[in-house]
Amino acid sequence: MFRKKIVSDDSKSDAKTNHKLSGLENLSSIFRGNSNDFQNELIIEDSPLESISLPDTDLQKSTSNRAVQLIQEVQKLNDRTIKPFIDYNEGRLFYPILSKIGETQDNISCLDDLVSDGILEKRVYEKLIVCPIHPDTFSSSMRLYCPKCHSMSVEKLNLFEHKKCGYITESSNFDFSNSENSNCPSCKKSIKNFEKEIRVPAMWYQCDDCSEKFDNAVIKLHCRKHEHDFDTNSGQFVTTFSYKLKNSEISINSDTNQIKDELLKLLEGFNFAAKLNVSIKGKSGNVHDIPIYAKSKTTDESILIFIKNQPGGIDQSDMNSILVPKLDIDPTNTLLVTVSGTNDGVENLAKHYGIQLISEPDFTQILSHVEEFVSEWYSKNGGKQ
Repeated sequence: MFRKKIVSDDSKSDAKTNHKLSGLENLSSIFRGNSNDFQNELIIEDSPLESISLPDTDLQKSTSNRAVQLIQEVQKLNDRTIKPFIDYNEGRLFYPILSKIGETQDNISCLDDLVSDGILEKRVYEKLIVCPIHPDTFSSSMRLYCPKCHSMSVEKLNLFEHKKCGYITESSNFDFSNSENSNCPSCKKSIKNFEKEIRVPAMWYQCDDCSEKFDNAVIKLHCRKHEHDFDTNSGQFVTTFSYKLKNSEISINSDTNQIKDELLKLLEGFNFAAKLNVSIKGKSGNVHDIPIYAKSKTTDESILIFIKNQPGGIDQSDMNSILVPKLDIDPTNTLLVTVSGTNDGVENLAKHYGIQLISEPDFTQILSHVEEFVSEWYSKNGGKQ
């Protein structure tokens, strides 16, 4: 069952909680104007919504939206892994999935940015051996040569033993072209399971040109584009990478911009003027960055919504970062929504300061609970917000 955590200001906290909160009481009194030392320094000023500055530029928003789109595309993949396409002749790497978000397919930097953000994990996909003279091409193949005459007409031979009758001969004397109807050349019995009925005691090579038999062929790598061989020890390595989505929680966290847009539409549906990622000046004169700020179009009532997601769960330090702007701006309601779990003390801290805590593992459920809360608040005020 999903749970909704909504608390009231008059909830009583236990003795342990009161002890934890005692260090924050002075902070509360400062922003509420109850401290004689700071009372004269407070500037009671609420910036009108129309004058709120938006820190994100159009370019930043576009980049952020593309990142969200990319994560959504990765989530559609079975293994949630972005794999490269390699142009062996031209020596280039492509990530075709980038074209789905309007990026060039060789723009690896946008993938590395998501690695830095902790959303994707970079893994070695393949180690390519390339020509030391022409490292700009990845196209190379292995060639086997006869150590005597240097011909490439080399065949691999095996010695086969039929376990049931003990017959041993070269692999060329066995016919396994039809796996369902193969017979031993000696006892004529049907061989149904190669791995169980046939043993391979030896293996060697034979040159078709000079008939030489040898244990080890000469191995060379061939630069296919420029038609020449090079020694395996002289080849250079080129590392290619894949990018894997770290885990479901982080992938949800990457969709924060999408949930912001949904919450914005929800608030506007209840007659609020709402803005995303705004800077608001509080009573102290300090400016606070707020993920979502909404104000009623008909009254002075307002709401702050904070969105926090942490792999280790929401802790008291996360709550403290919310308390400062909450107490300084003093909105009518403050919500904290998260898909992460909450650590000890967080719920009691939210209750003590009247912060509506909604913790759900799915953003769809969060939207549902926020709508329920705003609807109830809207109804109590006669639908006049």
